[in-house]
Amino acid sequence: MSRNQVRAAAEPLITPAFLILCFTSLLCLSMLVVREAQVGDARYRFLLWNLFLAWLPLVVSMAAAGADRLLAGMPAARGAMLPILGLGWLLLYPNAPYLTTDLIHLIMNPTYSWLQSTESLLLWYDLIVFFLFAWCGLLLGYLSMRQFHRLVSRYLGDAAGWLFIVAVSFLGGFGVYLGRVIRLNSWDVVFSPFRLANSVIGGINSNGAILTILFGMLILIVYLSLYGLGIQRGPGQSGGVARDGAGGLS
Repeated sequence: MSRNQVRAAAEPLITPAFLILCFTSLLCLSMLVVREAQVGDARYRFLLWNLFLAWLPLVVSMAAAGADRLLAGMPAARGAMLPILGLGWLLLYPNAPYLTTDLIHLIMNPTYSWLQSTESLLLWYDLIVFFLFAWCGLLLGYLSMRQFHRLVSRYLGDAAGWLFIVAVSFLGGFGVYLGRVIRLNSWDVVFSPFRLANSVIGGINSNGAILTILFGMLILIVYLSLYGLGIQRGPGQSGGVARDGAGGLS
């Protein structure tokens, strides 16, 4: 067994960060339930659907990591399966950072008078709710990118791994733009491919380019920041902070 295969087998699929994200997602759900019960306003239920969509890239990346292990003895099958999962992940990935754009609903809500509501409990409650959803989306995106970063680096080298991260960051930024501004969905690839193609072509303009760069920079900076922290428990460690040679929160 090669060194890369040994490392792959030693990396757990279910990590502390994954469990924290499960808890954070439940917290987001609970806070929306409390808000609806106290205020009688269900206008923000769409956040739950967007959070569900944000989990899908991580589900696919975990499936890819699992397939990489299970098919270790079948290189042909693994070589066919991983690119398919990678393409599916790339189409779903923008759903994770997309949660950050939901902050626009808070900013544009006429219920708040931003100059006179600094002591409004509802304002601060909603601000924390939206921030938690956005943060959860960014972390979900990071963890799924981290898993594919490992896979690309393992098979194509470190340079290819970092080129992958930069490319995905800005492709993800373009995907967020298509979702928020053009109002496209991931499933349009299957159900409305011609509309998707026309919208992608139409989205190539100065505003689209600027928003793509902005969202892409956000995704890349978040990834580099969390990667640089290098928070990871090494295999067999009972505590402390360690690096696995690749770094990253996982």
